[in-house]
Amino acid sequence: MNQAVAKQNNIAKQIIVAVMLGVAATAFLDVVNYLQHIILEKPLTRYEFIGRWVIYMTDGIFSHQSIKAAAPRVGELILGWIGHYAIGIGFALLMLAFTGVKWISKPSFMPAFIVGFATCSIPFFIMYPGMGYGIAGLNTPNPIMLQAKVLLSHCVFSIGLYVAGLLLSRWLNDSINK
Repeated sequence: MNQAVAKQNNIAKQIIVAVMLGVAATAFLDVVNYLQHIILEKPLTRYEFIGRWVIYMTDGIFSHQSIKAAAPRVGELILGWIGHYAIGIGFALLMLAFTGVKWISKPSFMPAFIVGFATCSIPFFIMYPGMGYGIAGLNTPNPIMLQAKVLLSHCVFSIGLYVAGLLLSRWLNDSINK
């Protein structure tokens, strides 16, 4: 019985840590994206298209010729933003599933980087084909630019995940030592 309780406590800890890490890393990504928008005039990510894609899934429609041409749906923007942060939390949880919560006691960059790099496969092979962009965005006018954007964003997320881990680790250590 005690092992079952300990396992439940560990899962609860993993989820709590994943929420904190995922939200922080995603917010870091958003800040970097916004700075790129201001400084480099890079267009911002259009999260309403992600929300639209998800809403259409509830109708059984999983792929589109072009998600941009699909009729807008109520709530798509807020759902896109919620999905964006939920995905960040999911990526953090994925990393913790491999490293365990012990990672937070001594964060290292490599697990965060591996998760960031490996999860590039999700937009390349699931999201982009479903939205009408083709595998790895090959049906877009500039697929190399889109692929580079994904790689850069996932690398920035990895950095955010690592930095969030360092900050959370420090905060937890300070809280324990008081």
